[in-house]
Amino acid sequence: MNTPKKYLRRMMCALLSLLLLCSLTVAASAAKPKAKNEVPVIFVAGFMSTKTIDMATGETLFPPSRERITAAAQALAQTAANRLRSNRELSWKYPLNQAALRLFDGIRCDENGEPINALTGTAYIRPTKAQILKKYHKDVGYTAADPIYYSYDWRLDLRTLAQKLHDFIEYVCDCTGAEKVKLIAHSMGTCVTSTYMYVYGAEYLDDVILYMGALNGSSSCGDPFENNLGVDNASIMAAANAMLGTDLKGELLRTMLDILYQQGVVGAGVDLADKLLIGLFDRLYSESMPYIFGRIPGFWALIPAEYYDMVRNEFAAGVVSDVFYQKVDFYHTVQAHEVETFRKMMQKGVGLSVLTKYGYPLAPIVQSRENDSDFVVDVKYSSLGATCARYDETLPDSYVQQLHPEKNYISPDRKIDASTCAFPDQTWFVKNSSHTDTITGVPFKTRQEQQMLQWILCADGQPTVWDNPDYPQYMVYLPDGSLAPLTAENNCDILGNRVREEGFAAQAQKIAADLLHMVKVLFQAVKPF
Repeated sequence: MNTPKKYLRRMMCALLSLLLLCSLTVAASAAKPKAKNEVPVIFVAGFMSTKTIDMATGETLFPPSRERITAAAQALAQTAANRLRSNRELSWKYPLNQAALRLFDGIRCDENGEPINALTGTAYIRPTKAQILKKYHKDVGYTAADPIYYSYDWRLDLRTLAQKLHDFIEYVCDCTGAEKVKLIAHSMGTCVTSTYMYVYGAEYLDDVILYMGALNGSSSCGDPFENNLGVDNASIMAAANAMLGTDLKGELLRTMLDILYQQGVVGAGVDLADKLLIGLFDRLYSESMPYIFGRIPGFWALIPAEYYDMVRNEFAAGVVSDVFYQKVDFYHTVQAHEVETFRKMMQKGVGLSVLTKYGYPLAPIVQSRENDSDFVVDVKYSSLGATCARYDETLPDSYVQQLHPEKNYISPDRKIDASTCAFPDQTWFVKNSSHTDTITGVPFKTRQEQQMLQWILCADGQPTVWDNPDYPQYMVYLPDGSLAPLTAENNCDILGNRVREEGFAAQAQKIAADLLHMVKVLFQAVKPF
């Protein structure tokens, strides 16, 4: 016979079980919207993300194919040989410009910024409705790992590109039945997206992630328009080390490169390259550059605002029409009002997040190569205003955070002050990852960034750098390839040694250290076997 105590115990167990079941049900229902995203995700690709082709023949026009490069080189050599045979002075100016015009002939535009050959365009093919619907996954919905890819003809003016993006967004909504979309805009894709927002507003937008954006251009594009080119040892070494990677092959090549550097071999090559680069580009700058890239309105979107007046009034003078100026001036206006545009979008409920990468010099052939960047876009531009030390330095010890003293926005490696960003609480920085390391690229980095972007896309309300300890404002890729919050203790870079020792004894000591490092690397590689 059961006693009252036994009945009471059973009732308590039943009650606790019921409460536990209810709590799990509530937790599951609360977690579901965060884990499953019902809004389509579109990846707006960047500059040159899809080849420019001759649509009649399928030939690749840009980037130039091996065949086109070979043909241009042969024509250059033939012209030079003819001038020598005719006993005329060998001047490279004319044949070099003719070769450049021939090489890029397929992508050239006229003085109004329209493709000269109307049968040229992007190789991108719009996905079918069936392909778009396959982007929805039963358990998680739409994801950053498998976005709906969108590309465009980067030569066209930004108003036209914004209209084409608008048409594609409407198409995706028609295909999926969705009312809004989420955009992950990369590189030049952020220029297209900001123009879209300026023209069409927030009606179709739920969230926007500006991913390594060229919103304010890049010195890599601005410097060539001002003829500001040149190379030096440190930036060449940094660029080479960055491209070599951290695997066994990369470590060995990096060490051998440093041995050559210490012996002066690299320096001699760099000095020669600097003279050749300046000499060759001087010949191209006034004769062919304005007729190639100077007439491509889309390329002008990559020119920083401070370069704009010079490029407009001097570089392009006489080679473009008033119609062309109207096109590029329009985007210059968009660029000047982009922060205001973003604020308006946020007031209408659009989530906005900015993700910047750093730890690299710019392309080593431009004068601004010392700017910290993702190798293509300066940090100060892609972050919408961060204060940043040059790539091989830190902020001075006396430096004080410029704005918002209530929070700490200075990076643990003392390279960046995010307080000066337009949106400091919504701007993330990832160290040791370059412009080409995207969610559609390098596998081990792809997965980690997909997870981060998915968290941003699925967050309730506007996510900030303070919300998730796994994704704070500053993160770093460690040598083992893992993504971690950046701290003073795990701070590292992958640019290797960039200093040539002074004096024979110091250089010999460094070479010996390099050789010892090579032995250790090889020993670690064979040790497991």
